[in-house]
Amino acid sequence: MDQARPSAGPASPGVPGAGSIAGVRVFEPDGSFSAPRELRWEHGSFVAAATAAADTAAPAPQRPLGRADAELWALPGLVDAHVHAAWHAFDEDDRRGIAAADRHTATAAGLARTLAAGITRVRDAGGLSRAELAALPAAERPDVQLSVRLLDRAAADAAGGLDRAVGEVLDAGAQWVKLVGTAGVASPAGAGLEPVFSAAEVRAAVARAERAGAAVMMHAWGGDAIDDAIAAGAASIEHGIFLTDQQARAAAAAGLTLVPTLRIYRLVQRMIDAGSLHAAFRARVTEAIGAHPAAVRRARDAGLPIAVGTDSGTPDQHGTAALEVDALRGAGLSAAEALIAATRTGAALLARADRDRGRAVRADAHAGTLRPGAAADAVFFSRDPRELGALADPAAIVGVLRAGVLHAAPPASPLKGPLT
Repeated sequence: MDQARPSAGPASPGVPGAGSIAGVRVFEPDGSFSAPRELRWEHGSFVAAATAAADTAAPAPQRPLGRADAELWALPGLVDAHVHAAWHAFDEDDRRGIAAADRHTATAAGLARTLAAGITRVRDAGGLSRAELAALPAAERPDVQLSVRLLDRAAADAAGGLDRAVGEVLDAGAQWVKLVGTAGVASPAGAGLEPVFSAAEVRAAVARAERAGAAVMMHAWGGDAIDDAIAAGAASIEHGIFLTDQQARAAAAAGLTLVPTLRIYRLVQRMIDAGSLHAAFRARVTEAIGAHPAAVRRARDAGLPIAVGTDSGTPDQHGTAALEVDALRGAGLSAAEALIAATRTGAALLARADRDRGRAVRADAHAGTLRPGAAADAVFFSRDPRELGALADPAAIVGVLRAGVLHAAPPASPLKGPLT
């Protein structure tokens, strides 16, 4: 077996972000790992070693990853497709009380911790503005896609209608329109699955987003809101706790993705148990926890792609996508299925909103892979990532590659469990 011989750093002049690592087991699109081989990148993309130009060969080792005799495993950069990076408290009133400077510091720290955990791309589901993101050093955070703010009925009414609200967030830089289609965890007792918006409103929102090169993500626990999202052509269903078999099949046929965010509901349950959240939420949360794993299995069985999302919104939740991967396994996904959810599926979902390059909604065949032509984002482990808990073990992460720049993994605190 080849030993890992990592090397990274600047290659020849004029070839930014070039490097290579030899003897690494590379994650394949089918969820398997290759025999040890070389992984190379140039100009921010992976390249085939056999075709790389001689004058751009990677330099001699400059930044070893782990022990020279240790086996290395490479995953594409992890994707957290549902975060609230600028939220640092569960309660909205508490968030309003955070000073702007403190919020900036906390957001920068949370995103830096996210990158150090191997998460190279995130989709913010509301709360982070374009100006706030621009003030954060790009080299010290993941790539971030924005939805700017959540659009519920109150936001739509305040703007003079949902169409105007959608236009406002698009003008503010949103790549995603986040519709709140049903009640959520903090809704009053007795809240059900009644849709917040009409089917016509959802269709109009999707059409307007698509004209701008953006896409729609629909918060929906279940019911008609999921049907409306599917019929309108939304890109993803967030949570989907009461997803039915019929809806899972229809969503798969229509090309949607499910982002279940399993673990957040157990965290909310713990907050209730600790007395930091009102006990009135307990029945609703308990019902969600009981139903959610079955929805994940329905999606898997129907061929509906599943992406990892944490719904993180407090300091100790940011950067915990690895725990969500293990939660998906606890719900019934295999190791390979869960790793695909954390990489290729999430990356392909985010590729559907590509305003920066002026293209319409699209799918990227290379997204979330280590194939030549894919973005040079990866995370390197000193143990097999298929082992339960390996992704959440900070000692196992020996390096993170982001846009062709290799970062040695800093010391990190263990992620907090339980996993599900």
